[in-house]
Amino acid sequence: MNDAGNLILVGPMGAGKSSIGRCLARDFNMEFVDLDREIERRTGATVRVIFDCEGEAGFRAREHATLQDVLAGSGQVVATGGGSILDVRNRRLMRRRGFVVHLMVSVAGQLQRLDRDRSRPLLATGDREVVLQRLAGERGPLYREVADLEFDTGSTAAGAAAARLAHDLAQHWPRAAPASISASTSATLRTRRLGLLSLHALHDPKAIRIRICMNTSTHTLQVGGNAPYPIHIAPGLLADGPALARHLRGRQALVVSDDVVAPLYAERVEAALRDQVPGLAVTRLVLPAGEASKTLASFGLVIDALAGLGARRDACVFALGGGVIGDLAGFAAACWMRGIDCVQLPTTLLAMVDSSVGGKTAVDLPQGKNLVGAFHPPRTVLADTAALATRPARELRAGLAEVVKYGAITDAPFLDWLDGHADALLAGDQAALAEAIARSCAHKAAIVERDPYERGERALLNFGHTFAHAIETAQGYGGLNHGEAVAVGMVLATRLSHQLGLAAAADGERLQALLARLGLPVAVPAGLEPQRLVELMRLDKKARASGLRFILWEGAGRARIQDDVPEQAVLDALRGPGR
Repeated sequence: MNDAGNLILVGPMGAGKSSIGRCLARDFNMEFVDLDREIERRTGATVRVIFDCEGEAGFRAREHATLQDVLAGSGQVVATGGGSILDVRNRRLMRRRGFVVHLMVSVAGQLQRLDRDRSRPLLATGDREVVLQRLAGERGPLYREVADLEFDTGSTAAGAAAARLAHDLAQHWPRAAPASISASTSATLRTRRLGLLSLHALHDPKAIRIRICMNTSTHTLQVGGNAPYPIHIAPGLLADGPALARHLRGRQALVVSDDVVAPLYAERVEAALRDQVPGLAVTRLVLPAGEASKTLASFGLVIDALAGLGARRDACVFALGGGVIGDLAGFAAACWMRGIDCVQLPTTLLAMVDSSVGGKTAVDLPQGKNLVGAFHPPRTVLADTAALATRPARELRAGLAEVVKYGAITDAPFLDWLDGHADALLAGDQAALAEAIARSCAHKAAIVERDPYERGERALLNFGHTFAHAIETAQGYGGLNHGEAVAVGMVLATRLSHQLGLAAAADGERLQALLARLGLPVAVPAGLEPQRLVELMRLDKKARASGLRFILWEGAGRARIQDDVPEQAVLDALRGPGR
């Protein structure tokens, strides 16, 4: 964990790094360091003179050495030069030694702010606008790569911009807000805590990194670990050619979808890919919608499609649809040539907050759900929130069950937020949904990063799922959908936890009331025999040889993994009070 407590400002020239940095240093009672001025102090020459005498390479060498010395300390606001992020060593150093803010400004804004500035070596010759456009294209992705938070300075004066940024930092930077991070109704990502991940771990280069793009509804989370990947959440991503093609490593793509989603989006995705990658070979496979397609037979169809494409190791599978398509296509990608890239394009809320994140892929057997599968992290996840408007209301409600789960096991204030925004969520309010998705993904990504193969705490994400999978299997995947079954499963898990003395009955009742308010079922469907459900639980992949394993509840925001749960207690929970 990095406890250095430095605040590092990056961004193009004219973004206001020095002027805003001085204001922030005063507000936070920190030392201010302007990296260019520090280089000049040590060298005894201006930046322009250094460029003239030693060239850009000589300046960059001095810049790295100075940055290394400066960031050896702590408690500083450091305003970097616009090109400091060009050196990969600098980017690594920044991520290790501070919280990085990318100050954004348009080229038009730069031209206005730099109109009378003749001290910039890179602007000394040529058309200023052309130069700034070129630099934006070269450096923009590097600023985004290193940033913990992005802030658009707009046309605001330095003092006012610093005040706005200080307010945002108080919500996102542990040093600025060591006690808590307040919830908000805005479309930016704000969380009180990221599951079991300490807020201070946001400084850790191995920890999940979150980019908040101010003034937009865009959210980007970076899942770390041995196979890192980004999660992008924004409207319009299914038609965003650069976003779709960015992670293609070859010129072969298979789009796997279902007969409900494909007519809406498949052509759009394929056209966007072809526009970006001339000569791209794209094949489409469309399967019947629903859990019934999540089988070994359908897996074989995906494999056949890859074979027909002649897919090489650099081919990519695009999983366009809900959790069924994501699991199935991801599993096929994991198996073809022992693993090729898969880009998850979830179109349901449930898939956006759960199945597309974490790399678990699988198909069902008649004996149980998800019994055959593999861990295969995606290349990226692109969650187009606009797609939610085209999905049935029942699907939206099902996804909200998984959203509630994150609050139940890790974040009690999130449950309060969901209760306060229930009407907006059910109405499909874009801002409320975007925030719910981002906060849910942040919780899941934090846990997945620490336990990618479910050997420990990741099992907490199965809260309610042991009951749910048994219900789904018993109904032949033709009754409650997955989210609905999880809602019932969570109610049963809280009831079981109360019976075992772990949670108060009132806590479970409040969770049940929230689920019911969100339009979700909270009782075992009629006709399902408790004994049959227990038999199915014994085959569930979450079971152990020694007995049944459950995720039990200790109250809002707290859960535990419990092996060897007595079957009689499970039967009592299934039968309900008074039975």
